[in-house]
Amino acid sequence: MKFYFLPLLFFVTFFISGCGDKNVTQHVPFSWNVDASKTDFAKYVNPMIGTAGHGHTFPGATAPFGMVQLSPDTRVDGSWDGCSGYHYDDSVIYGFSHTHLSGTGCSDYGDFLFMPGNSDLMFDNDPDKKYNYTSLFLHKNEHAEAGYYSVLLDKYKIKAELTASPRVGIHRYSFPSSDSNWIILDLMHRDEVVNAKIKILSDHSIEGFRESKAWANDQKLYFYAEFSESFESVPNQMRKGKWEETDSLTGKMVQVAFKFSGTKQVIIKVALSPVSCENAKQNMQVEVPDFDFDAVHKKVVQQWNNELGKIEVKTADETKKKIFYTALYHCFIAPNLYCDVNGDYRGMDNQIHTDTIHPQYTVFSLWDTHRALHPLFTIIQPKRDQDFINTFIKQYKEGGLLPVWELSANETNCMIGYHAVPVIVDAWMKGLTNFDTAVAYEAMKKSAMQDKNGLAAYKKYGFIPAEGESESVSKTLEYAYDDWCIALVAKRMKRDDDYNYFMRRSQSWRNLYDPETGFFRPRLNNSFVQPFDPGEVNFHFTEANAWQYSLAVQQDIPGLIKAHGGDRKFIEHLDKLFSASSKTSGREQADITGLIGQYAQGNEPSHHVAYLYNYTSEPWKTQEMISKICNEMYTDKPDGLCGNEDCGQMSAWYVFSSIGFYPVTPGTNEFSIGSPQFDEVIFHLENGKDFVVEAKNYSPSNPFIHSWILNDYITEDLPQFSYANLVNGKSLRFKMGNAREITYAIPAFNGNEYPDIPGVPIVLNATNHLSPSGHSAASDRTFNKHMELLMTCNEKYFVSVNNGEFIKYSPEGHIDLYETSTLRAFSQNESGVCSDTVEFRYFKIPFDRSIKLNSTYANQYAAGGDQALIDGIRGSDNFRTGSWQGYEGKDIDAVIDLGAVKEISKITLGCLQDQGSWIFLPYEVIFYSSMDGENFTEIGKDKNTIPQNTSVATLHDFSIVKPTKARYIKVVARNSGLCPQWHPGKGSPSWLFADEIVIE
Repeated sequence: MKFYFLPLLFFVTFFISGCGDKNVTQHVPFSWNVDASKTDFAKYVNPMIGTAGHGHTFPGATAPFGMVQLSPDTRVDGSWDGCSGYHYDDSVIYGFSHTHLSGTGCSDYGDFLFMPGNSDLMFDNDPDKKYNYTSLFLHKNEHAEAGYYSVLLDKYKIKAELTASPRVGIHRYSFPSSDSNWIILDLMHRDEVVNAKIKILSDHSIEGFRESKAWANDQKLYFYAEFSESFESVPNQMRKGKWEETDSLTGKMVQVAFKFSGTKQVIIKVALSPVSCENAKQNMQVEVPDFDFDAVHKKVVQQWNNELGKIEVKTADETKKKIFYTALYHCFIAPNLYCDVNGDYRGMDNQIHTDTIHPQYTVFSLWDTHRALHPLFTIIQPKRDQDFINTFIKQYKEGGLLPVWELSANETNCMIGYHAVPVIVDAWMKGLTNFDTAVAYEAMKKSAMQDKNGLAAYKKYGFIPAEGESESVSKTLEYAYDDWCIALVAKRMKRDDDYNYFMRRSQSWRNLYDPETGFFRPRLNNSFVQPFDPGEVNFHFTEANAWQYSLAVQQDIPGLIKAHGGDRKFIEHLDKLFSASSKTSGREQADITGLIGQYAQGNEPSHHVAYLYNYTSEPWKTQEMISKICNEMYTDKPDGLCGNEDCGQMSAWYVFSSIGFYPVTPGTNEFSIGSPQFDEVIFHLENGKDFVVEAKNYSPSNPFIHSWILNDYITEDLPQFSYANLVNGKSLRFKMGNAREITYAIPAFNGNEYPDIPGVPIVLNATNHLSPSGHSAASDRTFNKHMELLMTCNEKYFVSVNNGEFIKYSPEGHIDLYETSTLRAFSQNESGVCSDTVEFRYFKIPFDRSIKLNSTYANQYAAGGDQALIDGIRGSDNFRTGSWQGYEGKDIDAVIDLGAVKEISKITLGCLQDQGSWIFLPYEVIFYSSMDGENFTEIGKDKNTIPQNTSVATLHDFSIVKPTKARYIKVVARNSGLCPQWHPGKGSPSWLFADEIVIE
């Protein structure tokens, strides 16, 4: 027989590792078992929810936590709303691929795309070209449910159906006739392909692999596929290219077509493996040995019912059931299996390992999911959650660190913090310790003791200075929370030195707190960055602004309340957050969505905030706000999510909050009461017990709790209850109403004492207390003749100038500087506890030099103001630190007044290129001189010679060396124009970043 291939880039090489016909082992520790007795909860799942707007979900077929996510692809680019490969606004289907990400903010996956067709064979996937294999479709001809998807392809009148087992995707294509039918397998789809292979094994079976890079830089995935019907030769009707008469093809750009005659229906089984083609075949033999599509569909629905049935919701509102069970469905899509049925998996060291006890997983969006998804798993997936932690430990052993954002055995290092730590600690503190706790503790400490990502400065100063690291405020706050988690475990392990050390670090938030504004603010050269707009989105925060990070101290809520000035002031801050204008300034940030005032339900830093009224004298405001968010920001429509699903976190928030409580501080074992949305909810726990949550008199107009009874005891305590109360079974019963009532006592502050709030075990002493390091009030780092520094600190302040003796200053003392100086400072509280010592510098520049800008820089890239281009401080290759002035789509036009006529030998303008961030070098810089500041003469120009497509950030000085006598120097840098055609931002204005103008 003859098989046809499309080798757009052909290499005559053969794949040796992983695609052979070795004898397979029959040891199968991870079987696909289901209990068929469960109620049909899956009927309430609508996978279309989140596919529109910015939800970034996919509608295709997957098993709970499965390796396969078989779904239609409607986008081939990595655009923001195309991260999952599908968007509801689209009208073209490219085909059906086997891997997809659920709700992420970065694009990846889309492996092994199949597309059926008939009549003329076409291999181009560009729908704008006349001949292509894509097809239009209509949503009215589309159907999605848990474990199943179908659509009618308009161009071909072919019905495509998809279902899946954990490791196998099953396609069923029904053709309108039995003539001229074909199916294309495209390994070029979406990601950049490094190498790929398809090998024909028989007229019914094929195997292959793809090595690719996108978000994860080194992905390897293997497949084995079988067809229910035999395929035959395909006429060479290619628009371009030449078929090779051979049984295999290896290269970077591979497509293969299979022709079917005499049949109107073809079923394809495609098994995946991260290890080898042989393992993929074994996965298929175990999970889907035959071609019974309907049996697999029925079984995956039963498996979904097993998982969804762990929470039983009772309500007459069918729409709310759909919202709830779809949310729970989204919670169970990721993390994904990353091991074969024999226990083999690919490790972080890119080697093959075997674990027949604990299955390996991938796709850990930990910055998101540590907040609510993993705490939810500790209730209804405790065994699986411990398997996730065992995965972390294996990844630590193989890669040297705990995961940050792991994908396909790649560490993407996306997002901030070391949030595997709270996942481990939350399980540990709940008694879920089926993992090596000694190695886990070692791994947590190693993550915390690194020197990268601002941690070196954080350890030294107790905060991250803005001049040395981007997102310095967010990183400081999130490191502090992670450190508190480590302190909890250190206390349990009786490691007092570690406990005191990490508890002190957990108080680092105090060094960035500004009591005058009530916000956390970046410190640049030990001064709060000016000007300050809490609504500005900039690179001092992660996907947020100062409003959205103003309450990111889950580990010390009483301390934060006290810092605000107590109960009333804290309530006022919360009220302002929810009532402020929803308009933001600064750079565009697509993640900031679902706004109520400046509260952003669409992004994770806000997720605990509405519950903070529970720690004040007005807890009814938590109930009111939670009810509002549940009822207004989660719907059963395709745009029913107000922000990215983020691998289950957005939905986990709803699952918790709609039931009536939320884990404000994972690690405490405490849940904070909200506003239950259902008449009754029953947790069916793995230990065989049930926990019932009942909301008597609930309705959307009755969001307030009038009383609550925990395990038959009426409680007047804080609105919290423990994990132990839940997993030991029994009930939580609410009486709801429409009147605002306070049903529990709030402990009052007593001097400097913390209130006794359950679940917030902050124990401060002279060893672990952190005294805020204080700051200077100067907004500039430079001066001409003299600078008077006002030192701001609530306690004693000690300052050393140029390594001199430390001198004590009062909280409002000042220091006079007359030369470039380095200062070191620390504060001391009434108990004698000292802060970390900070270091900062002030630069004296020629007093007769000034600058006038005739072009306007972007406010978020001000670099300290107009003087930044002549302040003597050079920017690094990281533009996010705030040292660069940025101009979007504009030239730079600056005039420097030297104060008198000077002899000049050389003029330089420093610029930055970081094309991945739309920043390009100017195409030329022109230098002018003048005696009067009005009439300028060109003295020279320097054209750019650096290629625009450089992959790394590049610093480049544009210079002119020419003896000149002048008082005024004018520098004009010409913007490079629109982003080039090869660039993801093609057609958009490019940025020009500059710092510094040096005149010698």
